[in-house]
Parts: sequence; structure tokens; C-alpha cells
Amino acid sequence: MGTWETGLYDNDLSCDVRDDYIGKLKAGKTDEEALNEILEEYEEEAEDDDEKYNFYIALADTMWKKGRMTEDIKKMALKMIEEEKGSDKWEDERVRKERARKLDKVKERIESAMPARKKISIHKPYVLGWEEKDVYTFQISEKIEGYEKYIGWHALFYVDRVFLKDWYVHGINDEIAYVYFYLMEEEPKEADDIKKAKNVCFYWKDKTFRYKLYICETSKRSRPSTFRYLGKYDEFKKPENESMNSICMFWGRVAERDILYGYEEQLRYEREMGIK
Repeated sequence: MGTWETGLYDNDLSCDVRDDYIGKLKAGKTDEEALNEILEEYEEEAEDDDEKYNFYIALADTMWKKGRMTEDIKKMALKMIEEEKGSDKWEDERVRKERARKLDKVKERIESAMPARKKISIHKPYVLGWEEKDVYTFQISEKIEGYEKYIGWHALFYVDRVFLKDWYVHGINDEIAYVYFYLMEEEPKEADDIKKAKNVCFYWKDKTFRYKLYICETSKRSRPSTFRYLGKYDEFKKPENESMNSICMFWGRVAERDILYGYEEQLRYEREMGIK
């Protein structure tokens, strides 16, 4: 597990414990179920001479903030705080004192009156509603410095695969899609028009090429206003030079910028390779 600073969540384990505990609540687990599962899943870390501090202190702090800290977890966390302050976990004297100050703040917090039990919204499995071989399009509308000439052009994407993954909340599978993007100036009328468009290469260097993206949505409201379905495309062929797949992409302002950047990357590649 990595550690980069002395803060409570400046290490991988504390972040994982916090996120997994909250994730269980979002998954609809009861307070008791969430705690028992965390204790079972992190049993090894909880017994490790170095990791036990991060585990119990982060768990207590997270539970306190959500109004769910139990007396047993509170006692264990307070014990870990005092043990860590007296341990040789931090060799540098300055760093040890800095960590001790931060631990004292956590101690003060969890010994104070716990806030009211906070309501946790249950995460429902997200459904994209797409199928493999689907083609969708939307119009480029954002004015981006250096890419103004593309306003009014049309982005298309081909759905290569739809699958389930617990992307946002551990244990709850949402629909995620792999897609390939294209760009064309004229408005596409049907799915086959994707043949008239040019690939968008989101990254290339030496012999490394990335064309495929994740689409990870949380709401259909985030889709472009001009978003529409064109139909099925059965003749799709992956780019011959594709060597790496998957970088993450979400709908939003960054999406159009990435698409236009990737389009010009493809043009650059074709120029350098002498492809017409």
C-alpha cells in the first residue's frame, strides 16, 4: 500500500477503506452489514503491524462523519492513534511530529459529539440502453480555442461492446461501453455514413495507438442535446494499427475537446505515414 503524505487519507489503504465502506452503504447494506463486511474483507490489514493504524483510524473517521461510528470501532481507533504515536513507523522526527498533530485532530474529532446519522442514497444500476453495433452521433457545438473550425461538424461513435462493471459502487454493476469515435463535416443520415468519417485516434506515439474508449455515464442528461441514434452498422473493422485500448471518457466539456484533439492526431499520423 502506498503512502505519500502524513494526512489521514494520504495513503492507499485509508482511501480504500473509506470508499469501500461508503460504497457498501450506497449498495443498500445496513450499517451492521457494511461494518461486518469491511472487517472481514480487511482482516489481514487490520492485523498487520503497519497497516492496522490506517485501517482502524480511517474506518472510525469515516463512520463518525456518516453518523455511524460504533463504540467498539471508536475504542480501537483511539488505541491505534496512541500506539502509532509511540511507534517507530515514521523514522524522520519532523514527519513523526507532523503525523502526530494530524492524529490528534482525528482523535479530537471522533471524541466529539458525532453528527446525526446521514442518509445515504442507494445507487441503482445504471443502464446505458445501447447495444453492440449501434451508431450514434451528435454535433460539435463547443467553441474551443484552436478548434473553432470544427464547430458544426459531427461526431459519430460505434458501440463495440456493452458490459457490466462495478465502476462507481463496489458490488453494483453499471452498464459500460467500449466505443470507437469518428468525425465528419457533413451531417450523417444513417449508420453506414460512418464509412465517410475519419477515425479519432486519442493517443499515438511510436507504435502505440489508442482508439477505443470507455463511456461511463451517470445520467442521460449529460449527453449532448443533439445526441441521436443512427442505426446498426455491420461492417465495422477495427483500426489496423490499434495497439492499446481504453482510456476513460465521460460526457461533458472535456469530451468534445478530446474528440477534436484525437481527430487531429489521426490527421497527423496520416501525414507522417504518407497515407492519403
